[in-house]
Amino acid sequence: MLASPLAFPAVMPPHVKRQVDGPAFDAARHLDLGWPERIETLAEFGSDAAARARTPSPVAITSAFRVLSAEGVAALDQVLQDLKADQTVATGKRLSVYLQGGVYRSKFLRDLVRSPEFVEHLSAIAGTPLAPHPVGQFQAYVNYAPADPTKAVDNWHVDSLGFDAVMMVNDPKKLKGGRFQYFRGTHQEAAALVGARDELHLTHGWTTELPPEKVVSAEFPGAGYAFFMQGDYVFHRAGQLEEPGDRITVVPGYVARDLSFPDRTKTRGMQAWADPHVMIEVTRHAAWLGREKLALLLERIDLSDNGDRVKLAESLETAVADVLRVAQEMRDGAAGRVGRDG
Repeated sequence: MLASPLAFPAVMPPHVKRQVDGPAFDAARHLDLGWPERIETLAEFGSDAAARARTPSPVAITSAFRVLSAEGVAALDQVLQDLKADQTVATGKRLSVYLQGGVYRSKFLRDLVRSPEFVEHLSAIAGTPLAPHPVGQFQAYVNYAPADPTKAVDNWHVDSLGFDAVMMVNDPKKLKGGRFQYFRGTHQEAAALVGARDELHLTHGWTTELPPEKVVSAEFPGAGYAFFMQGDYVFHRAGQLEEPGDRITVVPGYVARDLSFPDRTKTRGMQAWADPHVMIEVTRHAAWLGREKLALLLERIDLSDNGDRVKLAESLETAVADVLRVAQEMRDGAAGRVGRDG
């Protein structure tokens, strides 16, 4: 059974004080979906069978493909220029300037990243049905270039979710530097190179220079193009600009609807995020997983079965395992047992 996508919440988070006006999103006018010329697989990146068995998609990362029409680029740029007033200047090792929860601040942005046409297109590329991530902050992360070009836009990291895209909003030909780069290897190799203890530690920003023969500098052909990847498997960054420039990217996030594979959202590391509202979103995410897995169990229960109590107990425990895991993570976070390193 495929999980049903989680509906967008009816009530906006209290920390969202302002929503920007913009044009109404129209898929027929604003999308111009293309297909990537190249799709690199996890196997090509060196991922072993165990790692590949954790995901329903073979994709590591694609080449850039068109997402937006010229009208779509102009509309999105208008919204994101307005939202600059709400950006956050980061104090950690990762992002320099960013905006969380863009879907709560702009209906155009929300309708774009959640549009059935876009989600179905990404699902076709992934080779598995996707849905907008239940954590709203993941549905449209926005990265802005820092005013100081000596700071990286986003240092080396893996993402805290399984599937995302990186979409360029500006004309990349007008920028010097700030290139999107990825490490062509496994995240275990990346961890060894930078000295990260584990996969969760890799979500932090790393400034270590990697072997150049393993680093790919990917090209955006123009504004409105995107790369699609399994962001928790691909170690990547947005490098420094060589001079100040208007570089904005939107990172829409998704989750696999096939729940026979494990949830790859790094909810434990999210316990240390500065925004307290994210824990409400994590709770919705865990509740969604539990609801969908219990619904699947209900479908599979056969009254003609022999009623083996141990197997029945195990099936119930499996259905609610994500709920119990996240609940314990929250208790650990409340007790101060989860720091920035997870």
